[in-house]
Amino acid sequence: MKHRWFKARGYRHFDAPVGESYADKVCDPVFVAKNSWLPLIHYVKKIKRYRKKDGKTVYKDRDIMFASHRDACILGKYASDLSQLLDKHYARAGLGENVIAYRKLGRTNYDFSAEAFRFAQGLGHCVVLCFDITGFFDNLDHAILKARLKNLLGVNELPEDWFVVFRHVTKYQKVEMPDLEANTKCARRLSLNSREPIATIREILDEGIVIAPNPNKHGIPQGTPISSAMSNLYMTELDKVIAEACAKIGGLYQRYSDDILVICKLEHESHITSALKAEVLKHKLEIREDKTERAVFQPGSADAFQYLGFDISQDGASIRSSSLARQWRKAKRSIKRTKRIGEKAIAEGRATKIFTKRLRKRFQPVGARNFSKYARKAAEAFGSKKILSQALRLERMVDSAIREMT
Repeated sequence: MKHRWFKARGYRHFDAPVGESYADKVCDPVFVAKNSWLPLIHYVKKIKRYRKKDGKTVYKDRDIMFASHRDACILGKYASDLSQLLDKHYARAGLGENVIAYRKLGRTNYDFSAEAFRFAQGLGHCVVLCFDITGFFDNLDHAILKARLKNLLGVNELPEDWFVVFRHVTKYQKVEMPDLEANTKCARRLSLNSREPIATIREILDEGIVIAPNPNKHGIPQGTPISSAMSNLYMTELDKVIAEACAKIGGLYQRYSDDILVICKLEHESHITSALKAEVLKHKLEIREDKTERAVFQPGSADAFQYLGFDISQDGASIRSSSLARQWRKAKRSIKRTKRIGEKAIAEGRATKIFTKRLRKRFQPVGARNFSKYARKAAEAFGSKKILSQALRLERMVDSAIREMT
């Protein structure tokens, strides 16, 4: 592929998918500066989560907005450029091991979780603090973000191409997906197996579908190709200040998007917590107190904390039960669908048996990349027999369900 940052997208939008010939044009700043940006399409994604401390399943709404194909191509290119600049910044500032989200580091969640676990074990008589920032993407202040971008680019004013990109992700416009689905003309087009646009902007206006602007001086859309890089850009100063503060006291600071991990000696807890909260406030953000976790690592303590999909205590780690349950639900749905398709094929004389190779590749450790492989590698990273036991149990459940089907 000529442009490593280019990604073909198959979703429906207000324009048709683009290819690498369009990506060539995006490399010209003058072309980008003259781009006519289309509204984002917004929908709410419901995420099912099991809240262990409350003993119940809860649903979290996540606002997702996705850009048109032409706009996403531009944003993808500038996201790549921004990420490269950020990586250079992290290297200069010594933050390469502190900021772990949305970066190509050659490691995955279980590596970072296992490293945090070993750090806490090695520090001894310490406290592990996990903080969550309230409404992270929705509350990023535009003035702060712009100042961070100018500083990273080393300019007093943004070049015209960067300015229009910045304006698109801050002063964005959006159309609600439910409004499109409720409109007869748009709904009919959405139902088609086609790559054609859902509608033109003139049609959207003629149909009375609302195009809503972001009226605030804060907030960027979650879901565009550049959103994650912009969020890392926003936090550069906080990362530097808190990482240095933790290093001075022999502690650890890590940030994965809006999840912040601090490990330090008990006597430094109050100081580092105050410093973090003050810095978060400077960034016009808030710590969500009800989601803050505190676990003491010292002899006799049974405390545990959740980090990047794992439950971690002094005794070791395990995969969160919600992750295992989610994977089992996926497996059951796929098995049911495969059985239905297979039985129909047999009844029509197109097959003599139900084929299960794809199922096993997806849910058993024979696959190139799947949850089972992930769990086994996590067990190796932590040196955890418990995680391996969880992986084996899930594999046996899937294998049994597949055997019952054939």
